[in-house]
Amino acid sequence: MNNKCKITVKSIASILSLAFSSQSYAEHAELPSINVTGTQSEFSSSVIQPDFINAPQGDIAKLLPYVPGANVNSNGALTGIAQYRGMYGDRVNIMIDGIKISSGGPNAMDPALSYIPKSRLQSLEVIRGIAPVRSGNETIGGSMMTRSIHSEFGDDDNVEFHGQVAVGGQTADTSYDVSTLLSITNQNHRFQLAASREEGDDTRFDGGDIHPSEHERNVYDLGYGYQQDDHEIAVNYERRDSNATGTPALPMDIVFVNADIASAKYKGVWNKAEINSKVYYTQVDHKMSNFELRDAPTMTMMNGMTMPMRRFALTDSEDYGYGFDAAVSFAGGTLKLGTDGHFAEHNADIFNPMDSRFLVKNFHEVERDVFGFYGEWDKSISNIWDLQLGMRYTRIEMDAGEVSAGGFPMAMLQMQANTLATNFNASAREQTDNNIDLVVKLTKHINNSTDLEVGIARKTRSPSYQERYLWLPLESTAGLADGNNYVGNVDLKPEVAYQFELGIDQHTDQYYLSPRAFYHHVDDYIQGVDHTSGGASRMFHNMLTGMLGSNSKLLQFANVDARLYGIDLNWGVFINPQWRLNGVLSYVEGKRRDTEDYLYRISPITTTLGLTHQRNDWSATLETVAASAKSHVSSVTNEQKTGGYALLNLYAQYQSHHSGFSLTAGIDNLLDKTYTSHLSGYNRVSNSDVDKGQRVPGAGISAYVSINYEW
Repeated sequence: MNNKCKITVKSIASILSLAFSSQSYAEHAELPSINVTGTQSEFSSSVIQPDFINAPQGDIAKLLPYVPGANVNSNGALTGIAQYRGMYGDRVNIMIDGIKISSGGPNAMDPALSYIPKSRLQSLEVIRGIAPVRSGNETIGGSMMTRSIHSEFGDDDNVEFHGQVAVGGQTADTSYDVSTLLSITNQNHRFQLAASREEGDDTRFDGGDIHPSEHERNVYDLGYGYQQDDHEIAVNYERRDSNATGTPALPMDIVFVNADIASAKYKGVWNKAEINSKVYYTQVDHKMSNFELRDAPTMTMMNGMTMPMRRFALTDSEDYGYGFDAAVSFAGGTLKLGTDGHFAEHNADIFNPMDSRFLVKNFHEVERDVFGFYGEWDKSISNIWDLQLGMRYTRIEMDAGEVSAGGFPMAMLQMQANTLATNFNASAREQTDNNIDLVVKLTKHINNSTDLEVGIARKTRSPSYQERYLWLPLESTAGLADGNNYVGNVDLKPEVAYQFELGIDQHTDQYYLSPRAFYHHVDDYIQGVDHTSGGASRMFHNMLTGMLGSNSKLLQFANVDARLYGIDLNWGVFINPQWRLNGVLSYVEGKRRDTEDYLYRISPITTTLGLTHQRNDWSATLETVAASAKSHVSSVTNEQKTGGYALLNLYAQYQSHHSGFSLTAGIDNLLDKTYTSHLSGYNRVSNSDVDKGQRVPGAGISAYVSINYEW
C-alpha cells in the first residue's frame, strides 16, 4: 500500500468512526477524521475527512482501502481506479464536486479520482453497500463522492479574508507538494482562488526503482458564490494539468492531461420544496507516448531486422451534464424526484512520430449519452423501522463514427486492419439501452446502540465505449492492464445485478462494530473471453504479437454470468480516553456462474489495524496493513497469483487548536518490506528494476512530513 494513505486518515489507520463515541469521550479525543453519516443508518456511508490537508498523497484513490469494501486498481502514480466490492471502473459512480468527469483517454490514465489532489480534498465519501438511486446513474458498483476545499460564507456584512498554505514531502519518490487557498467572504458573497503543485521522481523499493513512476500535476481553481435567504448560487472554473507522469502497467505514459471544468449550481427552497440543480462542462485533452519516459518496444520485421515501435496518441473528451431534484414532504416521509444527464464524446488517434503515413483512428466521434429520471421515498414507518424505496429509469444512447488505419509497415498487417475497419464501419454502431434500477432498504433500530439493515436492489450498467467500439485488437481497455489485446462487441447487453445486503451497526461508549454481508447475482456481466474464431482480428493479433515477441492473448468483450459475495466491516475499541484500537476488514469473492473461472483483479482478504495514543493536541499511531495470498485468479486473462504480506507504519500528528498550525510526520513500510499489492498492474517497461510482466511492487520505506497553516 502506498505510504501516503495514512496521513489523510488522521490518526486512524482505518478509523471509520470516532463520531459514534459518547459525548464524554469526545471531550478527550476530538479526532473524527473519518466519520460515518447517513439518513437510514449512522453507518450508511464512510466519509474520509482529512484534517491535515497536505500530507503527501499523489493519488487520493489510495485512501480507499481504509473504507470497508473499497480498494484501488493501481496502474501508475496518478492512475488509481476505484473498486468497491469487486466492481471497478465505469461500474462505480464517482462524482467530483457533484459533477461527472469522463476520462480523457481510452485507458483510464486519468480516472475520476485523479481530478482532485489530496491538498484540495475536503472529503471523500463512499456510500456503504447498495447505493440509493439519487446518488447517480449506473451505480451497479456503488457511489463515491468527493468534495474539494472551498471558501465559506461569513456571519455578517463584514468582509473577511481567509487563507491556507501547506507544504509536504516524502522520501520514497523524492516528491513534494505545495498548495494555497485564498478567500474573501461575507454573509452574502464568497470568492476563492486556489492553486496546488505536486511533483515526484520514480518510486523506490528494496530492489531498485520503479520506472517510469514519476508524476507532475498542477491545479488552479477560481470560484464565486452568492447566498440570500434560502437561496444560493455558485459558479466555478478549474484547470487541471498533469505532465510527464508514468504508468508502468500500461502501454504508454502520460505526456499531458489538460482539463477545463466549468460548473454552475443552485440550491434553495421554493414553496417548501428543497431544490438542487447544476449544469457543467468539461474538456479534456490528452497526449500519451511509449518512448518519452520509457524505452520503446522493439518490432522484428520479416527480414529479421529490428526497429523501435515508437507511438504516441492524442485523445480528447468533451462532456456536458445537468442535474435537478426537488425534495418534498409526502405521505409522512420525504420524496425526492429528480432528473440528470451526462453527454460525452470521445476521440483517440494513434501516430508514429517517425512515419507521418501511420494513423489509427482508434475511437472516432464516439458518443455516449446518459439521461434519466428517478424517485426516492424515505419514511420512518414506526419508532423502530425506517424504509427507503427508490426507482430510476436510465436511457443510454451510443454511437461511433467511421474508423480507419493506415501506414502499417507490412502489407498483410495493413490488409487485416482495412478489413477490420470496413467491418466495423458496416456494423450497427448506433445502440440504445433502456435500464431500470430498483432499491428497497429497511432499517430496524433495535435499541439506542444497535441497528439492523436489510437491502435488496436491481442495478444496471450499459457497456462502456471501449467495450462496445474497440475495433482493432489493442489494449485500449479502460485500464484493465492485464497485458492482453481486446476487441469490442457492438451487440453487448447491459449488465443486470440483483443485490442483497444484510448489516448490523453497533456502537457504544466502549466500542463500535459494523459488519455487512452481501451477495450480487449478475447477469450479462461484461468481461473478456477467448477470441476463438479466426478472421482478420486473429490474423492481425498473431502478426502483431509475433513482431513484438509478445505472449498476450486475444480476448473479446462478451456477456457472461457472474456472482460476487463477501463481507466487510469496520470496528473500534476505546480502551480509555487516551488509547484506542481500530480496524477494517474487507473480503470479496468474484466468480463466473457459467464456468469455473474467477473474475479478474479482485483482492483477497485485506485488513488494517491501528493502535492510537491521543494527548490533547497530538496523537501517535502504530499501524499494520495486511493481505492474504491471492490464489483465486482469472485464467482467461492469465492473471498471476501473488503472495500475502504485512506492513508496519508509524506516524504522529500535531494540531494546534489556537494557532491554525498542524504537522504530520511518519514512516511507512517501516521494515522496508518488498511486497506487491494484489491489485497493482503488470510492469510493461523494459528499462526498469521490475521484471517485465511482473506486478508493480509497492514503495519501500518512506519518511514523510507535512505542514499546514490556516488563518
